[in-house]
Amino acid sequence: MKVVFHLFLLYFLLVRWKTPNDYTAHCKCFTNGLFRLKKGIVLLIVFVGFIVTSYADTEQQQEFLTRLNGANVNEKIVIYNQLSRSYLYSDPQKTITYAQKALKLAVEKGNKRGEAEAYSNLGLGYYFKSDFEKLLKSYKKSIEVYKDIGDEQSISALSSTYYRLKQSEQALNNYFQSLQIYIDQGKYNKQIETCRNIGDVYRDISDYGSAIDYYLQSLSLLKDRIRYYPNSKIFTDELTQVLSNIGKVYFNQGEYRQSLMYFNQLTEILADSEDLHSKAAVLNNVAGSYFFMNELDSSFYNYTEALKIQSKANDYYGAAMSLLNIGRIYLAKEEPDSAKKSFNKSLNLAKVVDARDLIRLNYYQLSELYKKEEDYKRAYEYQSQFSELTETIVLEENVSQFINTLAIHDLEQKNVENQMLKANNENYKLKLERISLIRWRVVFILIIIIVLILTFFAYYRYYIKREENRNLEERIREELKKQEAQHQIIVHQASLTSLGEMAAGIAHEVNQPMQNISLSAEGVRLELNEDNPDKEYLKQSIDEIFEDIERVREIVDHIRIFSSGQKDMVVEEFDVSECVRAAVSMIGKQYSNHHIDLQLELSDHLPSVLGNPHKLEQVIFNLLSNARDAVEEMKQRTPIIKKKIDVVTFSQGRKVVLEVIDNGVGIPLEKQTDIFLPFVTSKQLGKGTGLGLSISHRLVKEMGGRIEVESKENEGTLMRIILPNSKYN
Repeated sequence: MKVVFHLFLLYFLLVRWKTPNDYTAHCKCFTNGLFRLKKGIVLLIVFVGFIVTSYADTEQQQEFLTRLNGANVNEKIVIYNQLSRSYLYSDPQKTITYAQKALKLAVEKGNKRGEAEAYSNLGLGYYFKSDFEKLLKSYKKSIEVYKDIGDEQSISALSSTYYRLKQSEQALNNYFQSLQIYIDQGKYNKQIETCRNIGDVYRDISDYGSAIDYYLQSLSLLKDRIRYYPNSKIFTDELTQVLSNIGKVYFNQGEYRQSLMYFNQLTEILADSEDLHSKAAVLNNVAGSYFFMNELDSSFYNYTEALKIQSKANDYYGAAMSLLNIGRIYLAKEEPDSAKKSFNKSLNLAKVVDARDLIRLNYYQLSELYKKEEDYKRAYEYQSQFSELTETIVLEENVSQFINTLAIHDLEQKNVENQMLKANNENYKLKLERISLIRWRVVFILIIIIVLILTFFAYYRYYIKREENRNLEERIREELKKQEAQHQIIVHQASLTSLGEMAAGIAHEVNQPMQNISLSAEGVRLELNEDNPDKEYLKQSIDEIFEDIERVREIVDHIRIFSSGQKDMVVEEFDVSECVRAAVSMIGKQYSNHHIDLQLELSDHLPSVLGNPHKLEQVIFNLLSNARDAVEEMKQRTPIIKKKIDVVTFSQGRKVVLEVIDNGVGIPLEKQTDIFLPFVTSKQLGKGTGLGLSISHRLVKEMGGRIEVESKENEGTLMRIILPNSKYN
């Protein structure tokens, strides 16, 4: 656009000096020359703009800070003012800070221009901080200093802004005085109108907080009036305006839920209205709020309803806008085909009413859509149309203004300038074509350089990201291996802990056959001392000894398999009832010695399940151990109670169910959601590590099952294991 501006200025000077006549024809020549450059300029802006907007501000600020080192006082004043302006939109407080530094140095040095610029920058900083009192003071001082140095151009520009803000301040003062008078006189209608006008002024100077306050005052007064005059059209129209203003202010602030609340109230008020345009406008506002809240379905519904009303009212412009927004929703939902249809419909309607602003927006959306689909040819076509239309609108406005200016200033010299225009027209065309050719070559070279730089940069970023992803994946794999190894160690240690708890029962199971072996061996020795030993007795005794030895071997083998099988990734079909029997066989006597009534109700016709039977045995040991501790603690509280544990297995549809039921102390309700977490226990201090149920939960989950708990405090607990049938796992 700077190129266009410079060419426009050059043309103005040539016409003023040489050919004031026939300016319309010459404008046409100038317009044609500009359009020869348009495509190259568009491409240059697209590529260069991306890089400049990404890095320019930060690099510029860093350059300013670097230049401060070694700079003299006047140079520091200039640099501080430049730094102040560079932070204007990103950090207004830094704008004020650097402007104050520049002001201090400028006053000390007597640098009037630096002082004026510093005051101007202070005013801008205070503007973005919404401190209008300091803003006006800073601008006033800046104007005074500019007057001292005779800078009329700066005075004119700054005075215009100062006047507008001063006018807003004056308008507010007048409205406040009027409002106080209306309050004293009790004129509610005027109070409503004045509060709304004050809100409008605050909204125009972007003081949205104050605007909302006065709009709400107006709304409160309106509701009181409508309560007394429910059928008043004047109050209803005023209410519609105030609600709309409040919704729009909240929308501008990004508080979309608040804006939605007021737009919905407005929708209810207009429900029975015949004003279709207002209805559609409110629905569009509602849809816009939902869109920015990312509630796309609600946004889509309201835009669609607005579109129906606009179609009924033959509102082509409104319908084109609704279709454009619906297309954006389809894009957000990743439905590009529907988005294309919507954008194209919007584009056609916009062309019917020559709504060039909507045509431009549709060109832009279609360009971005095809760019995402990597259809760069069509993306470029729409981007070119978008850029061309933008340039045409701007150029037509400039040319129109230029023509009007020439018509006013050059009317008296028309005949002379016409002759000069005709004489120099061909030379001008030749020069313009030569300039155009040179610019095209420069643009082409710049495009090639930029494409190469972008390609290298993209590949480098891709390479770095790929290496980072590889390293990250490797670290994740290592951490998962460590986590799995630690889990296996914890599970194995827990199984050994369970084995230790079974030691008493196992000792009894081994001790009984050993006693039988001892007695049988003693009988054999005595019989052999007889003169005629009874061979039948000896054979029977030896057979009994071997049977007891086999029993001991089976117990030892089961313990060995149980302790080592925890480490193995065993997956096989097995019977849950057999697991229960195997577990109880090693601890049944221990529970009997503790006077615990351990009852088994095991189904002999269970379908098999798939998993590690040794790990399920560990789960059963953990549940029985918890049940034993619960009934022991209940016995201490209530000595007359009979300690009882039931183990039940049965099938239920496609599931196999194992239940362990006790009449112990139960689990408090507030702890039932936490008992499967590591190191959480409901037992007394020193009884339990808090790992049993956590490990059991994970082991059952590995087999595709789940554990459920039903418990009432002081009544007992039911722990239920549900495993899938191996046919459906």
